[in-house]
Amino acid sequence: MDPKKFINISTRKAFGHLKGCFKNKIGEAVSTNDAIKRILICRPNHRLGNLLLLSPLVQELESIFPNSEIDLLVNHSCAIQLYQNYENVNVVIAFPKKPFKSPIKYIKTFIRFRSKNYDLAINAVKESCTGRLFTSISKAKFKFVGNGIADKKERHIAKQVIYSFREFLPSIGVMPNDAVLANLDLRLANEELIHGGSLVYDIVENAQPTICLYTHTIDTKPYTEAWWLDLYAHLQKAFPDVNIIEMLPKENSSKIGSKAPVLYSNDVRELAAMIANTDVFVGADSGVMHLASSSLTPTIGLFSATDTKKYRPYNEGSLAVNINEVEIDALIAVVKKTLYPNLNTSA
Repeated sequence: MDPKKFINISTRKAFGHLKGCFKNKIGEAVSTNDAIKRILICRPNHRLGNLLLLSPLVQELESIFPNSEIDLLVNHSCAIQLYQNYENVNVVIAFPKKPFKSPIKYIKTFIRFRSKNYDLAINAVKESCTGRLFTSISKAKFKFVGNGIADKKERHIAKQVIYSFREFLPSIGVMPNDAVLANLDLRLANEELIHGGSLVYDIVENAQPTICLYTHTIDTKPYTEAWWLDLYAHLQKAFPDVNIIEMLPKENSSKIGSKAPVLYSNDVRELAAMIANTDVFVGADSGVMHLASSSLTPTIGLFSATDTKKYRPYNEGSLAVNINEVEIDALIAVVKKTLYPNLNTSA
């Protein structure tokens, strides 16, 4: 077995055995919400989608503890850019993605983490053993690692922690929020949206609706180049007066032979601003799918293997489609309904 794979499997097993050792920590209840001034969210992960899925939790904390400062513990990533317009987000503590290749940096980051005192530490995903570990060893008065009743009622990874956290709050003297959960939201500034709009207009040069197609995926089996070309042909036929543009990944590769005009940027916020200036995003389950949802664009996520209830696009107007169960004609009908939500198709 590959040594790296062996280490990863062994580490997961070891953490799995320790999982039950990590418990919520409840001290003397606070008398006011303003007593919670410094908060730590633990999500030691670098993937774009997983970091974007933290935004509803961050907004929940902003609502309950408006005068707090929130630190994010992640793996090295673009988290700083993602949360740059969140005033309550104070510091991003970024561990190296590969600690064995950067041991000195890892140790320095760990010392920095351990030097900070918090009123509240939160593990953002209950299945994350490293998140549980960092939450448990943080210097925080109150610690939430998960294990609420809501964990079993709600499966979506972004929503689950919030419902479970609401159950935890009364135990520390805080009245939980009962509002509708917040959307994924990158909080794009007006100037970013204007800039993104100009980039899209330079490509389409008209005011017609625009479909943004993202064909890149790690799970390549069901998404062959022939499948994407078939979908593209169906979209062209169904929407002759609609712009169809393809957003390229960092690999700069197209699954439809570069037949459509393309969008590309290595700046994650610029990418989101361009998507925000399209009318529907259609793409396979990926971090860019969640980026599209975070831009508040109606998003159709295409799923084949991953759990749709856990990772589906989050926001209103967005939905998941299992391509193993839905033919392309039915998928086109979903796109039409998303693009024209007020269109009466019953006739």
